[in-house]
Amino acid sequence: MTGAASLLLVVLIVLAAAYVPGYLAVRALAGSRLIALAFAPAIGTAVAGIGAIIASLAGVAWTLLPFAVLSALLVLLAHLLARRGVRLPSTVLDGPLLAPRPLAAHLGWAGALVAGLAVAVVPIARQAGGAGAVLERYDTLYHLTALTHIRETGDGSSLTLNAVTSSTRAPSSYPAAFHDLAALVPGVDIPIVLNGSVLSLAVVPWVVGLALLARTLFPQVRWAPPAVALVAAVVPASPLDLWIHLSPVPNLTGFATMTGALAGAVALWHALTGPVRARAGLDENASVSVLQPASSPAGHDASDVPDDAAPVRPAVGAALGVVGVSGIGLTLMQPNVGVMALILIAVLTIVTGLPLRHTRRRLLAVPVLALLPVAVLTYTPLGARVTGFSGGLQVPWWSALGEVGLGLLTVWPMALGTVIAVLWWPGLVSTLRGPLRWLPVAWIVVAVMYLDAAVDSPLNLSVLFFRGQDRIAIPLAMLSALLVVPGLQAWARLLRRSLPLGGPTVRGRAVVAVLVVLATLAALGSVPPRLDNAEKNLAAEYPGRGRFLQADELEAFARIAPELDPDRSILASPYSGAAHMYSLHGLNVHLPVAGTALTDQDRAAIAAVPYADRWTWRCRTLADAGIGYIYQERQPYQYDPAFSAIEQGGESLGTVLFETDHSRLIRIECDPAL
Repeated sequence: MTGAASLLLVVLIVLAAAYVPGYLAVRALAGSRLIALAFAPAIGTAVAGIGAIIASLAGVAWTLLPFAVLSALLVLLAHLLARRGVRLPSTVLDGPLLAPRPLAAHLGWAGALVAGLAVAVVPIARQAGGAGAVLERYDTLYHLTALTHIRETGDGSSLTLNAVTSSTRAPSSYPAAFHDLAALVPGVDIPIVLNGSVLSLAVVPWVVGLALLARTLFPQVRWAPPAVALVAAVVPASPLDLWIHLSPVPNLTGFATMTGALAGAVALWHALTGPVRARAGLDENASVSVLQPASSPAGHDASDVPDDAAPVRPAVGAALGVVGVSGIGLTLMQPNVGVMALILIAVLTIVTGLPLRHTRRRLLAVPVLALLPVAVLTYTPLGARVTGFSGGLQVPWWSALGEVGLGLLTVWPMALGTVIAVLWWPGLVSTLRGPLRWLPVAWIVVAVMYLDAAVDSPLNLSVLFFRGQDRIAIPLAMLSALLVVPGLQAWARLLRRSLPLGGPTVRGRAVVAVLVVLATLAALGSVPPRLDNAEKNLAAEYPGRGRFLQADELEAFARIAPELDPDRSILASPYSGAAHMYSLHGLNVHLPVAGTALTDQDRAAIAAVPYADRWTWRCRTLADAGIGYIYQERQPYQYDPAFSAIEQGGESLGTVLFETDHSRLIRIECDPAL
């Protein structure tokens, strides 16, 4: 099977695993096709993450079979609940995604979306050069190693996956839901599995989810879903670009998945609070509105208000169940994705629920309950692994303000971001004064978190996101893309008042033609910076950038791999090319992950390398650790003094199996028994 065919197989399997279980479960609960599509990837992720934990505890290898069994059980449970009356309510997503239009209009939007995706994907594909390309980023090594570990051991539990960071394979926790989905693909090379899984989960849920969010928030704007989907495809700070930029895979795929889950949550909140709004005498133009005015397919009025709250309770239970399972899926992707979802839900519910406090005081408990886990993780030892993190890019405050205000977020800043900012800024201002004000409030909250991360503020508002503005850039881009809709409406009103373009038809066509030309030029103008940004982390060499892997060592390891003793490990800096050989060739690598937690035995083995050819006890230290080979690298990805002693041994350690201009592999031949 060719690399391209293998990549396509990975994409199809991962998307099916991500979407099918959740879609069928929500449909079984009487959810519409669109709301099922919205929640599906988050629920599918939950099935994978929870299922891998259950399989590990039961001693069952994590494969497609246990995933299929657990998916079937979930759908069966949903059917049983529906038969007992636990069903989702009707929502704004009960209608079609796209309003009826001539076929030519649909084909035009489809062509524009394909072109936008090509602008985003083709530069990356060109620099990658093949389906099995290895991204030269710190986190990529971890994800390759984790997927290899799951395939080798059958254990994909979030309770144990971080065993890959220890030479003793001591179990520790790491959110593994992404890896559990990707590990369902059998028989394909691990680098292709990783690339195909990220490509599918970074693009499809992101574009589809944002289209559904636009359909939820602007149901009366026929062009909103395809327009927002197009912006999602080309916006610089997208999950796809964050992958190449930094490779925080669970974060970026989690944020992509969050878009649909948020669309479903907003639609359900609007549906369930509709009777309360009607009882309070508030119409859709009030500040309590969740969506744009006149949004509901079956609007709420006084006649819709039930005399008894009891009929609503099963719908509330179904909604809480679907949202809760989706939240578990997001959290098992990466806990701070769950945190961001809770923050956005808190903003939604407090802004829209506050005017209802006199009618239904209990609604104010929703944002409190949403923020409670955030506070617990921030201020208790439960979040210590994240809150204790230090590092990240720090910029001056004025530079941070420029990044946010000009759309030049830290993930691939380019002129296209500023063009998009020109579109969403009027939307931000206009919606602050309108019924959809929770959306700009959410944007402001996330923007403040971005600024906090960018300047390393002592307020620590971004502490649960590793103080990394690159991660927060994705939800900020999501909200900005949505604000493009009211922004375009504001520009259209201004043009109608300012330009004598003739009759309505002529005026409309002229405006559309100008927008299409400008958008095309801006998108095409982003191709050169995309190529350069992708080259930084995908090309074999790039000035000023370190590399784990180099062509000559890849060739040498491929040649020598069949000859190495599988029972003896390779001791090398985890910042050298040897660290990847576990995932590329299945070799026994002592320290296969950058950032490995070194044990006393590891430190002793590293310290023994310069003296093992002369001192028996030093040689025995290496033998006791199971080390049979030393790999020395003079051009590592980055220098770490903890591993410098590995580079100090010489040929007298044993036979040099291969040597390049910058590295060599030595088979240890000292005698520990002397």
